[in-house]
Amino acid sequence: MLHEIVWTADVDRLLGTVADRDIAQRLGCSRAAITERRRNLRIPPFNPHRRPWSRAEEELLGTMPDRRLARRLKRSTESVAARRRAKGIRIPDPKKHRWTPADDKLLGERPDAQVALFLGISRIAVLHRRCRLRLLRPGAEKYARPRPWPPEEDALLGTALDAELADKLRRTLSDVSRRRHRLGIPSHGHHWTPKTDALLGKLPDKKVARRLRCTVKAVARRRERLGIPAAC
Repeated sequence: MLHEIVWTADVDRLLGTVADRDIAQRLGCSRAAITERRRNLRIPPFNPHRRPWSRAEEELLGTMPDRRLARRLKRSTESVAARRRAKGIRIPDPKKHRWTPADDKLLGERPDAQVALFLGISRIAVLHRRCRLRLLRPGAEKYARPRPWPPEEDALLGTALDAELADKLRRTLSDVSRRRHRLGIPSHGHHWTPKTDALLGKLPDKKVARRLRCTVKAVARRRERLGIPAAC
């Protein structure tokens, strides 16, 4: 008579080591119950033709993540995990990965995603290690510290277009814009008057922008706002 089985660690270790039917007969339960439990634990079914485990291979169980050991032994991750569980060996904690000089060398040779996959740990763990060692990602350029802003250069911010100041001060446009925003200085722009509005549509936007020393985009935006068609 079949009865309901109480799952314990010892019972789980039997899964995958012999056929589900044999385990069901031994425990006096249904085969379906054994199969369902084995699948829930992601343990592959018993295969009598599967390559046997050597003592040297079993000694490596739990010394590294299952995925990494599977690649090393040329086995599936599922088979390694099942063997480890059958031996009652706990899964290693990826956060406690013991970095070796060979592992650290990978940080300068491969992207974080590949290092994480190769070592069987998370990308965050790889990133933390890289930051701890102050190592740049492969191919990343080492940026120099930004040039400090003297008071005389700060005084020029907002007095002209950021692009003009960037060229004048030999800085990048983003550097100038970022500094101006940080100091709360409004951008340089043209203040429209009835006299300057009268130029819109009579001259091409480019000529108006050159005369008023503002951008072509600013001229076009003002003209469209007033409903004035562009000059032919």
